[in-house]
Amino acid sequence: MKKVLITGGKGDIAQAIKALLEEEGGYEVYAPSRQELDVTNWENIDQVMANFVPDILINNAGYVVPQSIKEIYLENTKKHFDINLGGTFYCTGIGLKYNPDLQIINIVSAASVESHATWSEYCASKAAVAMATKCWAEDGLYAVAISPGRTRTKMRKSLFPDEDQNTLLEPADFAKVVLKAVHKKYESGANIIVKKQNVQQLINE
Repeated sequence: MKKVLITGGKGDIAQAIKALLEEEGGYEVYAPSRQELDVTNWENIDQVMANFVPDILINNAGYVVPQSIKEIYLENTKKHFDINLGGTFYCTGIGLKYNPDLQIINIVSAASVESHATWSEYCASKAAVAMATKCWAEDGLYAVAISPGRTRTKMRKSLFPDEDQNTLLEPADFAKVVLKAVHKKYESGANIIVKKQNVQQLINE
């Protein structure tokens, strides 16, 4: 029974991954809320990791509130980097302290390779996680980035309430690609871009 820890555990993507892992069987999945696991709080992370030592860490916690650099609100900028980038480093580093063989799956974003005018903090922080993933692979870890494109989540709905939901990637389909990473089907260090247009091809490969 492998232990899987999913940060940002109450989001739609995390819940889809959790459901799929539990359906497959052989996994004990812990998907804590932000209140249970604050990825910016080192002591909190250490407590969680000590009580639930994961075999697989899925760094899924994320934050995005678009803003132009011309109208910067520094608290918002700091939050992007604290959660998206810092949280990934903190959880991974502390997790490795308890399990040196930790398998790492970073839920990144297609924004790691695509520019968006008012998403610079999000794009930059996610691109940094994709690069960290490559570095960790070179450092001898199994680490993979899985990067969803536009996905039907509550977070996306709050940003784009009028968007055609039929054009979006389904969390359940995205979870099937993450499952392939759990099974180590991807080369360590890879950044797999997943969109509605290519998800079935990725699932069937």
